[in-house]
Amino acid sequence: MMSNALGWTLVHSLWEGALIALLLVMALSLVRSSRGRYALASIAMIGVLATFCGTFARLMTNQPSPYSSIIRPGSHAGYAASAQGAHMTERSLAADVIPWLTPCWIAGVIVFHLHLLASWLAGRRLRRRGVCGAPDVWQERLSQLARRIRLAAPVTLLESALANVPVVLGYLRPVILVPAGLLSGMPAQQMEAILLHELAHILRRDYLVNLLQTIVEGFLFYHPAVWWISGVIRTERENCCDDLVVAISGEPREYAAALAALEQTRWATADAVAANGGNLMKRIRRLLYPLEAPRPC
Repeated sequence: MMSNALGWTLVHSLWEGALIALLLVMALSLVRSSRGRYALASIAMIGVLATFCGTFARLMTNQPSPYSSIIRPGSHAGYAASAQGAHMTERSLAADVIPWLTPCWIAGVIVFHLHLLASWLAGRRLRRRGVCGAPDVWQERLSQLARRIRLAAPVTLLESALANVPVVLGYLRPVILVPAGLLSGMPAQQMEAILLHELAHILRRDYLVNLLQTIVEGFLFYHPAVWWISGVIRTERENCCDDLVVAISGEPREYAAALAALEQTRWATADAVAANGGNLMKRIRRLLYPLEAPRPC
């Protein structure tokens, strides 16, 4: 029965995910590179999803035949069934409860993905309402920065009256939204560093990866280990982009100052990738003190 197999899959996924998270903690203690830590966390997330699917497939395959419960008098099967009676009694309560986990899980998945859909629609509205083209000088500067990091895809720079911080929207036709007035109100060198960060997200295809990551979170919403692993992924994703900015600009302190300025107008959407994502103060400290070992997430 599918509901029974799925119910037991949900139960087994708790210890399976916890084990994968424990292995990730051990691996992160040995790796300093943000790219390496990001890769490890991504593998762990894929691992949790893969074990969930594998367990479900195995339990579905091992479902007993409807004729297996027929007991013939005097048969060996009848004797074995009698010997296991006490054990089956102990499991009867679980057998009654497990199938009910499935409808609860399905309801949770629907709610989470409806929220994801609403966030995606809000992102589309944000891209089209209250926006205007950035000055030509900044659009050209953005193109120069894109060529500098070898990003071939065309990127549009728009000023938004609704966004509070720079943010990337879209994958096939990426757009960088910046708050109205930020291009003229922030020092040019700091603004270029922020735009480099956003271009790094586009180069790494983080918008698409973040969307897929959110979908996985929706299916495994009940698991604390999944949310912790997802937090590690988001933290190290921002660190990877920060590292690229510092490698290109060579000015970690100037970039840290730009991030500190953005902290005052912190904003983000569920499916957007913003320059001030994650714990901004930890990112700033990481830029100013790069020799410090990564701290537990």
